[in-house]
Amino acid sequence: MIREEKQILRKSMKAALAAFTEKAAASARIRARLHAAPIWQDARVVYGFSPLQTEPDWLAGGSGENVLAFPCLENGAIHFMTGGTPQTGALGVREPAGGEPAPTPDLVLVPGLAFDARGFRLGRGGGFYDRWLGANPGVRTLGLCFACQLVEKIPVESHDVRVDAVLTEDGFIFGRLGTTTPDW
Repeated sequence: MIREEKQILRKSMKAALAAFTEKAAASARIRARLHAAPIWQDARVVYGFSPLQTEPDWLAGGSGENVLAFPCLENGAIHFMTGGTPQTGALGVREPAGGEPAPTPDLVLVPGLAFDARGFRLGRGGGFYDRWLGANPGVRTLGLCFACQLVEKIPVESHDVRVDAVLTEDGFIFGRLGTTTPDW
């Protein structure tokens, strides 16, 4: 039942994103909020993602002082790498080929098709981020999405892992941390 609810929500979110025409302006606001946040400024190592056409472009304008690492899919799991040459991977996502294993992150930026105020996310269905996040508890996590991707409640299963906070063009939502103004 929950899997069917997730599939319906995925279809709905893909349609909402296809209709969303303000991606560039919204991405610019997300970048500005992210790069001004203490959690970003204090992070030495950030695990990010190469944004798809439907995801916020948090990368434009450089990384400043941060060491950025990006996911590579290998044997059904994601691993984060620094350096390397970007190339399109098996799932159509840009991955760093020939990079080095990344040092431990201070912050992980997490993509998703939808998020709710509790910090639950709806991914694309592969479970890669849920498995990685479940195996690495205690790492600070921030979901990035457009405001049109916020929903009242994500249907969840036992393996679904919440992010600490979500950032949209309208600001931060700190559901998992239980406060609206943590020291981020």
